[in-house]
Amino acid sequence: MADDPILDFLKAVDDELARHAEEGERLDLHLLGRSALILGYSARLMTKDVDVVEVAGSRLLGIAVRVFGKGGPGHRAWGFYLETVSSGLPPLPLGYQSRCIDVPGPWSVIRPKRPEAHDLVISKLRRFHLGDREDVQILCDAGDLSPATLRERIDLAFAFHADEDEDPHRKKAYSNLRIVIAYLEGKRRGI
Repeated sequence: MADDPILDFLKAVDDELARHAEEGERLDLHLLGRSALILGYSARLMTKDVDVVEVAGSRLLGIAVRVFGKGGPGHRAWGFYLETVSSGLPPLPLGYQSRCIDVPGPWSVIRPKRPEAHDLVISKLRRFHLGDREDVQILCDAGDLSPATLRERIDLAFAFHADEDEDPHRKKAYSNLRIVIAYLEGKRRGI
């Protein structure tokens, strides 16, 4: 496609699913992780997987994961693998789907979408390992983030969780958000 290996991989997924899809059948692929950052911000980063939000009971996603999941023939052919992630695991802010940005391309079955920048940051705060911190800093440096919006989105991500003192994952994510906001406000040199 546009000399982007991730887009080429997604096109291979699309071509495979075109062989299995019913007339007019489509599959929204909500991308997460580093692949979404690479596609959205042309970041020069490496990744081995293309994370997508799990769609329970999706026949087409099941086929895609069978062929392009870790260890499958598509993984061996392309060097990338498709991995599903529960929307509650990062967790993602409520309403993230309506804010997703379409990934342009000649898609026949899949409709790849990447999260809006604030939602992508929030999805990385729970784990927040070195790669996540690098990704978040790239998003911060792009200049598209607002501390107020990040605060709103984290509340939407943890809307159904116990309060911060009772949920260690929530506590960690909110603590990591404070680091990100301090960086955005120039109070830290790095994330």
